[in-house]
Amino acid sequence: MRSSRRASAYVCLWSPAWQAAPDSAAELAPALLACVPRIANRDGLLWADGRGLDGIVLGAAIIALLEQRAPGHDIRIGLATTPIVAQVAATRGNAPLTRIKVGEDRAFLAPFPLDVLTPEPKLDRLLEGIGIATCGELAALTRESVEVRLGPEGVDLWFLARADDPRPIFSKLPRTLPHASLEWEDYTLRDPERLLFIVNSLADRVCTQLGERGEGAREIALVLSLANAETRTEPLRFARPTASRKLWMRQIRQLLDRITLPDSVTGVLLRVESVAGLHGPQGDLFDRGFASASATEQTLGDLIDDQGEVLLAPETGNHPLVEQRTRWMTRTPAMLSQPSIPAGRTVTIAPRLTLQLLPTPKPIAVKTTTRRDHERPVSYQDEGTSYDVLDAAGPDRVSGGQWETTYAREYFRCVREDGLLVWLYRDAQQKGWYVHGWWD
Repeated sequence: MRSSRRASAYVCLWSPAWQAAPDSAAELAPALLACVPRIANRDGLLWADGRGLDGIVLGAAIIALLEQRAPGHDIRIGLATTPIVAQVAATRGNAPLTRIKVGEDRAFLAPFPLDVLTPEPKLDRLLEGIGIATCGELAALTRESVEVRLGPEGVDLWFLARADDPRPIFSKLPRTLPHASLEWEDYTLRDPERLLFIVNSLADRVCTQLGERGEGAREIALVLSLANAETRTEPLRFARPTASRKLWMRQIRQLLDRITLPDSVTGVLLRVESVAGLHGPQGDLFDRGFASASATEQTLGDLIDDQGEVLLAPETGNHPLVEQRTRWMTRTPAMLSQPSIPAGRTVTIAPRLTLQLLPTPKPIAVKTTTRRDHERPVSYQDEGTSYDVLDAAGPDRVSGGQWETTYAREYFRCVREDGLLVWLYRDAQQKGWYVHGWWD
């Protein structure tokens, strides 16, 4: 009795209206992810992966979903342990839901004409010539006689007639971690909003599974199948495990805004790469070493939703002018929550002076003395205060640029009379002096 209840390995949905309007099936597909982990849209049929699920419960859940999302539409459902039988049950069944029990697939298929297996026209004529009209009549033959009379194509049709369907309706996933996918073949997807809607449905399914397991994902992979047969895999990470759909969708939304795909999308897979328990020791909110860092990510994410892109981090380039080397770049909460030092490593930082740059170099009045090919500063005045320069190392010359943006500077590292180490430079083009920063 228990095995008969779990007979719905494959679920096929079909509607006469989908032949003329395939978008109707595409719009319904993401909603079905609330009932099953994977969906495939192929040849005017919607396939749901019901393997391991209770057939009766699953059928009732899908019917309830259709009544809510597609009221009044003639959508029929077939549930069986083989794809071909589920397909025939959906397309040729008389009831809204046709469920075939375990062991009855071949008997169900036997009375149907061979056209339900969509044989090739040439093979159809050969079958008509030898008087084979139904699936049961073809299944009753031996494989050897079919191969001699009909060839390899006939053997493939013979397997289908016997309810032996090897078609890979869903791609193989050799993993037990939560995942969800949606595939389609009748159309290609370029609209980013529709793609985001599909991914949101997948994320809801995955995060629900994580919550049921009492786990959070550290890393999730977004796999996009493209129309040019390429596959694009984008990893997404958080510093701390989370099962929050809102947090993951924020990362996914930022990812889709950032990447450029070479072709349209024909399938989406969202799979968890690594998990961990959601419970851990409590510590300082902003201490990256404690599990409570996830609260920081949540808070920063809410701040982004409310105020926009307000999380910035410095990014250093190689521009010759120091004040133009650093740019402030937008960062996600997950990026800012990543530990700066890899786990297991200990970094010892020796005491040293740190250069403190002024936001804008400040013009100053400087007295100099001539030294060979340059002028060396001996004192300078800043905001009414005069400072003697005891020693000056330099000049370190920097020049470059193009057209109006050219520059030429002579930098000096100077020790003032009060012991402060300051950084001065002379603008060789404008003949002016500036203080750029100091060391402390």
